[in-house]
Amino acid sequence: MTQQQKMNVRVIKADASASTKKLYEDSFLDAYGKDIIEPPYNLKELDLIAEYSTIMQQCIDAYKTNIVNFGFSPEYSFDYNADEVTDEKKNTADSQWTQLEEFIKYIHYDEPAETIFDYVIEDRESTGNGYIEVLRDGLNRPSGIEHVKAVDMRVCAFTPPEEVKIQVEERGQPKQIKRWRKFRKYVQMVGTQRVYFKEYGDPRIMDSRTGKFDDNTPENLRATEIVHFKIGSGVYGKPRWIGNIVNVYGARKAEELNLLYFKQGRHIPAAITVENGMLSDESYTQLQEYMNGLEGSDNAHKFLLLEAEGLETTSDSGQESPANVKVTIKSLAEVLQQDALFLEYDEASRKKLRSSFRLPPLYTGEADDYNRATADTARKITEEQVFQPERSKIFRKLNTLFLPDLDLSLVKLVLKGPDFRDPIETAKALYPLISAKALSPNDLRDLAGRVIGKSLEEFPEEEFDRPYMGQNDGNNEAQPLNTIAKSKNSSDQLINIMKDMRDVLEGLKQ
Repeated sequence: MTQQQKMNVRVIKADASASTKKLYEDSFLDAYGKDIIEPPYNLKELDLIAEYSTIMQQCIDAYKTNIVNFGFSPEYSFDYNADEVTDEKKNTADSQWTQLEEFIKYIHYDEPAETIFDYVIEDRESTGNGYIEVLRDGLNRPSGIEHVKAVDMRVCAFTPPEEVKIQVEERGQPKQIKRWRKFRKYVQMVGTQRVYFKEYGDPRIMDSRTGKFDDNTPENLRATEIVHFKIGSGVYGKPRWIGNIVNVYGARKAEELNLLYFKQGRHIPAAITVENGMLSDESYTQLQEYMNGLEGSDNAHKFLLLEAEGLETTSDSGQESPANVKVTIKSLAEVLQQDALFLEYDEASRKKLRSSFRLPPLYTGEADDYNRATADTARKITEEQVFQPERSKIFRKLNTLFLPDLDLSLVKLVLKGPDFRDPIETAKALYPLISAKALSPNDLRDLAGRVIGKSLEEFPEEEFDRPYMGQNDGNNEAQPLNTIAKSKNSSDQLINIMKDMRDVLEGLKQ
């Protein structure tokens, strides 16, 4: 019977580095139950995940810049220049306009309103939830807002229904009606301290320490109100990119692998085979130490020396002698993924995340393949399909909540957006209409204001509301140039006029 040969396999690798995995503890973990509702995801992890992504923060910044950073502005809720509008209504509307402007200006004393909503949108796009705290003045009107960090807030169950008054419009006139409505409570935890809030519009008095409704609560301990901006219709919002969370972590791991490749670049995966012999224990120990010491520039020029002991063999004469040992090192680098594959994976992950936000590369600083025409098209489509609807959701909610409490019905709050209209191109398009006398001077005042960069009011005279037809009653007094052109000495007269104009212009320059 022939004796089977034995093969020993040893795997030698560098010692694994310490794990960088973080556990994001939930400070509300022991508080979830009947009242406080647990969110579907770890909010702290969602909030910090933008730090791990190479593309998400750019997408969030694009949302902040294009949704709120063009500013808030009042707007009349009716046609101010309509014939049927009385002077009394205009005066009331002007007063309300001023009141709304002041409300926007002083809604926060340290930061402009746009900055506060920047924080809200960043929270909403990171975690799916954004919150503002609303403060009221002595007349029970909203007078200020504060940003509340989303990771510290939790939503509570509905409270018993409460009858409230709601202001609606009937045939253009404001009217108050009563209806039953359910409100939620909110709780904030910073450290070990809990602070309760009530939903905006809840007329009951709540104790901010306990979350219980108590009319005898001291004024300084009464709960303020919260407005919840969320993505989706659930109790908590969900970030729009949640379906790509695996891609975010995968791209991060690819970046970490590339970093280790540069830090430990001398490592070449290989198979070391020994024929008719075996590595000595000392060689095995030194090889392990060599693998552990690959990292760093101090180890960039080391030599590897392997010592193998030959197996004892017995000749036909019975004499024992060591066998010839053969050591072979076979590189395994060709079976590894190449760097180009990671680049493709990273690019695919970036595209998927941008798709979650429905943003073209132009908005994240990747505009290599754009020209002016394609860039304008991308901006207009994104503005129409993404940013304008988001603005409408925000300012409509603010109008619905704040305007009735401020007793404002003739003005409304809007979020401004970019103006893609080119005044020069518009003027060229309007030239045939002007030549055909189809536009009045007042029709062109807005366009003229954009061209010269200032706001222009309409002319009050009635004649400027009609197209300018010119005056041509058969004589040439209204058209002196025509009179000159038809005279015998027209050339000389025109030359003299041009010289006079030249002298005037030179005098103006001086």
